[in-house]
Amino acid sequence: MTSPSGPVSAFLEQRLLSTLNDKKLVLWLDAEGAYTGFVDELRKRTQAKQFPVPVLAFRGSFLELMLALEHEGSTIDKPLLLVHLPGYNTLPANHSPASVRSTPLLELHESAHPFQQNLASLVSQAANGRLPLPDIEAYVASPGLSLADADAWLARAGAVPADTHTEWISRLTAPELLNQLTGTEASRLEDVAPALRARGETLFGTDARWFESLPELTEAVVAWLLCVEFVHDLRRLPRHPELARLKALPEKTVQRCQQEAARLRQQQPERYRTWALGVELWLRDKEDTEPTDLGRIDTFQFEAVTIFRGAVQALAGGDYAQALTWVEAHEASQGFWVQQEKPRQWAWTLVGDAARLGVALTRAARPLDRVTGLEEAVQRYAEAAAPVDSAHRFFEQRHASLYGPLLPEITALDLAFDKLRLAWSAWADQLARDFARVCREHGALPPPELQQRKLFEQAVLPLVGGGDKVALFVLDALRYEMALELRDALQTSGVQVDLRARLAELPTVTAVGMNALAPVERNGRLHPILKDGRFGGFRSGEASVTRPEERVKAMGARTAGRLPLQLSLEAVSGEAPARLKNRVAQAQLVVVHSTALDEAGESGFGVRVFGDILRTIVAAKHQLELAGVQQFVFTSDHGFLLQRGVRAYGFDARGKADRRYAYSETERADAGHLSVPLASLGYEAPGFLVFREDTAEYDVGRTPGSFTHGGNSLQERVIPVLHVSRRRAAAETGVRFVIDCEPASPIQGIQRLRVRVSPARESGQAPLDFASSQPVDVLMRVPGRADVQVVVKDVAGPDASAQAAGLRLRPGTSDWTEVSFVLEGAVDERLPVELALVSDATVKAAPAVAYPVAYVPKTRKEPEPPARAPAGPGGWGEKLGDPDAGRVFDHLQQFGSLNEAELVQLLGHPRKARAFAARFDTFLDKLSFDVQVVATVDGKRYQRL
Repeated sequence: MTSPSGPVSAFLEQRLLSTLNDKKLVLWLDAEGAYTGFVDELRKRTQAKQFPVPVLAFRGSFLELMLALEHEGSTIDKPLLLVHLPGYNTLPANHSPASVRSTPLLELHESAHPFQQNLASLVSQAANGRLPLPDIEAYVASPGLSLADADAWLARAGAVPADTHTEWISRLTAPELLNQLTGTEASRLEDVAPALRARGETLFGTDARWFESLPELTEAVVAWLLCVEFVHDLRRLPRHPELARLKALPEKTVQRCQQEAARLRQQQPERYRTWALGVELWLRDKEDTEPTDLGRIDTFQFEAVTIFRGAVQALAGGDYAQALTWVEAHEASQGFWVQQEKPRQWAWTLVGDAARLGVALTRAARPLDRVTGLEEAVQRYAEAAAPVDSAHRFFEQRHASLYGPLLPEITALDLAFDKLRLAWSAWADQLARDFARVCREHGALPPPELQQRKLFEQAVLPLVGGGDKVALFVLDALRYEMALELRDALQTSGVQVDLRARLAELPTVTAVGMNALAPVERNGRLHPILKDGRFGGFRSGEASVTRPEERVKAMGARTAGRLPLQLSLEAVSGEAPARLKNRVAQAQLVVVHSTALDEAGESGFGVRVFGDILRTIVAAKHQLELAGVQQFVFTSDHGFLLQRGVRAYGFDARGKADRRYAYSETERADAGHLSVPLASLGYEAPGFLVFREDTAEYDVGRTPGSFTHGGNSLQERVIPVLHVSRRRAAAETGVRFVIDCEPASPIQGIQRLRVRVSPARESGQAPLDFASSQPVDVLMRVPGRADVQVVVKDVAGPDASAQAAGLRLRPGTSDWTEVSFVLEGAVDERLPVELALVSDATVKAAPAVAYPVAYVPKTRKEPEPPARAPAGPGGWGEKLGDPDAGRVFDHLQQFGSLNEAELVQLLGHPRKARAFAARFDTFLDKLSFDVQVVATVDGKRYQRL
């Protein structure tokens, strides 16, 4: 296929071919008739088989054109065809006699894709990147514009210059030009600066007016690129005339500028930071911005700060959807400025979790509104309210890990988080009141299929009778929403998972719920052991069921007298696989008991370790699966409330009430309370249980904690029954994973390690691909020091995520995962941090890897540095022989610190700031004081020690 004669025609032909390939049937409406000659040439080339698409044209006779169309196929089939219609447009028939709607081609117009091309616009786009924009604008504005003349003009204008350097520069692409400008010393650019500047004008649209304020070539071009990106990402028109004119740049020029600005950020991050901060000093005064003004790209640091502040303000104002919109935009953009500032990353993470909680609160504002029974209330909670509680717990867990004094805007964050917690508290109070109403109207005891006392008979015993080995996990304080997370973690190939909800017995305390999980009911009735209004367990015939051993014995009585194997969660996780398999082989029912969640909550460390305990449960399930267990049931005695700043209210004399319930021998009608007769709960005992209708506590002589249970709220009463089954026994793959670890320097007291997990060969066998591709959990701990806790702040790596005291990552990749963490505890010594794999069905845990971490609390005093010679009378500039360095070190000696923006302002130019940064290390041994460079939330800072 031959090419058209001129560059503009060639550009037009490529556009036509692209449209034809996409739309097939194209009707070219050429109102001015500017392209008749071009189309006639296309027709000749089609006949000579030099153009791949049939071309038909109206040349005065619609009859001839209609007959020709019949030979090219039906318009319904949309053949590959171009039809040229000069002198007509798409206006309604009553607006113009040249409307295609008034011609016999109306049917074609309705089925074909209309193509129109303004000649001036075509010439501008074809010449873009080949000639300076003023030259293009002047030419297209001249009278008598035609396609043939434009071809000749652009061919002449694009002729190769005679000068060798100029010829070479005139052929540079946008990336090549920017590489020359940013990768060469300024002194070496002087000889070819005019040619480079001319090429910049052609590719990026820079002009003489711009260079008047920024005469240095590289600085001017980089500033132009950043400002173009900023202006075209802005959601409003720029206020300053110097920026407003950038909106008129052609689209292709804008795209070129945006691509090169993004490439600078990626390939030269340190230099980009300095350039951008220098431009920002000039720009910020000219463009006062609000968060809603800004788009998705943070070209400048002030944009990232403004958007963050806007998100925090939206969160504090209850506009959770807007806050989440900004969070998601930030997450999608992978903001340059935030990536380099760990504390700001953590703050964004917290704001994101908070916004998601706020949105969940909004979507489930009142889940129990107009509910008419306990069954419906449980269903509504499981579907609508439990995700809110899950988001709330997740936020509190993340807050416990990431919150600290390094976070930016910490006062505003505290205010926003406090308001969010109040919103959740109000939501939880309303949910509790609505459920109290349902209990008052329909009773507090659900039907048998939702009763906790029926759980063993209905959910466990049928599995034991089926012949499979069954494991019953009895987990103190496993809240229903936690089982949602557990369900997702256990949902793997070949496994069936079913999660259902039941209501715990009242009151929701361990002595009631744990013992009710054993088969202690008789004909639906329970015989509680009560002493001074406190529950101790239940009687089952002549026996008492108050302890784990008695519960297991009661279960054994219902499983043909075979005593179940009783194990603690810790024993399952720590037992040698061979020994565990031998023990399981002798039992049909294994009862795994754990109080870890409840103990962690009561001690005040719950949100810090809940995630670790859930992972331990998953690991224990896998261990038992390898030992031959095929059916698993996970359940709980009760849930809990997780809150802050709860008020305690008196109820009669102190000592008459527990935290969330009170026992009364007579019925009470106190306002805001729910009184439930024990007889209505199927208890063979006199008296009444009294509950607050909200989530507050009774005064028991101590300050309320963040973790509480015993009451009638759905968070406390709804328990999970999670059934997991695998018909085919799990087989160990034989894969062992090896942990690699290497140090990274701490940042502002935040310790860092680089971690990698790789599959190892065993017995000459290569690991299975599917096994080595599964994510694994790595636990971080300080061995032998229960008083020191590892708190993971951040994890950066491919397919990696932070856990409460460790990380999850995908093995087998050569990329390192960076872990940022702190050690919490009153310790002033060098400690080893141990990294250990959490085993599952496809993992053999390798020996733990210990790496020594220097942990120095803030109270520790460092030894004084040796004295050095002071600066001379003329200041540090005279002593160092460097006036710029002298100004910096004089400032540091007097004021103590200097950030990047202040450095640029002090030296008067970003180029001088970069030059000083490059020479910084050469001055350190000549100073009488120490200076270090630290990364802060405001960027790089020079700090006198």
